[in-house]
Amino acid sequence: MTALADDERQELAQSVRAACERMASEDRVRAIAYGEAGDGGDGGDGGDGGSGFDTVLWDALCNQVGVAAIALPEKLGGAGYGASALGVVAHELGRALAPVPFVSSAVLATGLLLELAAHTPDSDKRLVGLAEGRRTATAMLTGDGGLWRRNAVTLNATRSGEQWCVDGVARHVLGGSVADDLVVIANAEDGEPAVFVVDSADDGVATEPEQVLDRTRPLATVTLSAARAVRLSGAGPIDELIQRNLNVALAVLAAEQVGTCERVLEIATDYARTREQFGRPVGSFQAIKHKCADMLVNLEWARSASQAALQALDGTDSDAGEADWRASMAKAVCSEALRNAVHANVQIHGGIGFTWEDSAHLYLRRARTDEVLFGTPGQHWDRLATLAKLV
Repeated sequence: MTALADDERQELAQSVRAACERMASEDRVRAIAYGEAGDGGDGGDGGDGGSGFDTVLWDALCNQVGVAAIALPEKLGGAGYGASALGVVAHELGRALAPVPFVSSAVLATGLLLELAAHTPDSDKRLVGLAEGRRTATAMLTGDGGLWRRNAVTLNATRSGEQWCVDGVARHVLGGSVADDLVVIANAEDGEPAVFVVDSADDGVATEPEQVLDRTRPLATVTLSAARAVRLSGAGPIDELIQRNLNVALAVLAAEQVGTCERVLEIATDYARTREQFGRPVGSFQAIKHKCADMLVNLEWARSASQAALQALDGTDSDAGEADWRASMAKAVCSEALRNAVHANVQIHGGIGFTWEDSAHLYLRRARTDEVLFGTPGQHWDRLATLAKLV
C-alpha cells in the first residue's frame, strides 16, 4: 500500500472538487436524483431523471481522476493507495452531494473483490471494469439492522454440478438499482456464509427501487430466484473479511459526512453574513453565533474521528490494531455532527429553510439517510462499548 503524500492529497482533492463543481451543480443533482427541470433537465446525457446515478459524472471521475482505481494495485491499473486516499475523494463527493456509487461500488464491493481476486478466475477482469467505470457493483451483506451479523444473512446458495445458484431477498441494498454486479453474501450448503458474484442482468434477478428520503442514495430490494452465481474463494475467516471491508466503508462514509458537514457550515455562515434583519446581518445575533460556533466545534470533532479511523485502517500510526472501534466511533460521531449541522442550517435560514427550493433540504435528506446507513449512531456506540470491553 502506497502512502499518500501531502501534495498528492491536495492534488487529488482539487481534481475531485473541480469535477464536482463543473458537473454536479445543485440543479444537476436535483435533476438526476429527483427528476426536476433545471441544469441537466431530465438528467442530461447518461442518466434518467430520478435514477440517483449520474453516469456522466461517474465516467469523468473514473477516467479523468481515477477515483474507482485508487485502492487497486498497480498491476490492475490502480494507484495502490489505502483508506486515507479513499477518504479524500469521499470528502469532496460529500460536499457536492454527488449522486455516484462511490461507497457502494468503489469502496465496499471493490474491496471485497480485491481481497478474493487472487483466488478466483476472471476477478482481475471484473475489477478493471469497475475501475474504468464501465460497470458498477454493490455488496449485499447486511440485514435490516445495518451491521454485519452472520445470523442476519437472508440468502441461500445451492450447487448443481459446477454451477451455483442463489435464492432469497435482500432489502435496503445501497446502489442495488444501478449496480451491474452484485457481491452477495449467502449461506452455502454447509450453512456457512460465503461470497458470490451475481450479474444483475441474470434472469433470476429482480430489482425494485425503494422509496427513500435521499434519492442521491438509491436503495433497492433485490430478489434472487435461482440466480446464477460465481463463488469467490479466499484465505481467512469470512467474518473477518467482511468486517474488515465494512470498517473501510464506515470510515470512508464518515469522511464523506465530514465533507457534507463542512459545506453545510459554509452555506450557513454565508447566509448569516448576507441576510439582514432589523437593519443588521442575522449573523450578528447571539443565537445565530452560538449555532455557527457549535457547528464548527462538531465539524472539527467529526474530522478528528474520521482521520483517526482512516489512519488506523492504513496502519499509519501506532494504533493500527484499533480499526474496529475507531470505524464505529467515526460513524457515530460524524453522523451526529452532520445531523446537528443540517438542523441548525435550516433554523439559521429561517422560513426559507423549510422550503424545498432551498438547498438546506438536500443536505438534511442526505444527513438523515447517512445516519442509518450501515448502522445507526446508537448501534455503533453499543458496538464501541462492546469492543472496549474486549481490549
